[in-house]
Amino acid sequence: MSKEILSKKLIEIGAIRFGTFVLKSGRVSNYYVDIKYASTFPDVLKLIGEELSKKVSGYDIMAGIELGAVPLMAAASIIAGIPYLIIRKKEKEYGVRERVIGNFEKGQRVVIVEDVTTTGSSALEVVDLLTSLGLTVEKIVCVVDREEGAAENIARRNIIFEPILRISEIKRNGV
Repeated sequence: MSKEILSKKLIEIGAIRFGTFVLKSGRVSNYYVDIKYASTFPDVLKLIGEELSKKVSGYDIMAGIELGAVPLMAAASIIAGIPYLIIRKKEKEYGVRERVIGNFEKGQRVVIVEDVTTTGSSALEVVDLLTSLGLTVEKIVCVVDREEGAAENIARRNIIFEPILRISEIKRNGV
């Protein structure tokens, strides 16, 4: 039930818009998904946190790329009691320069959190980074799957993929 509520809420607040949009990749799409914007609404962030907490339960730690995954992981962390790692997009040129922020131990079981997946390439880059640090990535979860290859690409790596919502479900509920 809460998935349907979340789907409707994302459309209601304008986090999912229909029209013509140029994506980061340069492709043109007839819809745009902005979970970063959605996470600025406390009631929506709470719904996302509740849904994510169900999907991350049983894992040692979550990990996600700055900026989009951070509020999502924070909300899920409070509910599920699971710590998280923030992954920088690139190493800083000052300070401690680390790409991974947070405490972890080799061998821990990790679930990666994404706001939106398209092909899954960003999440798979995080898989490679965390694996190189001795962590075991078993699952990738996201709020919205655009259904443009992420599921297939992630499955090829023998990693579980669980979106909260798929764009086809959102379109059914809102258009």
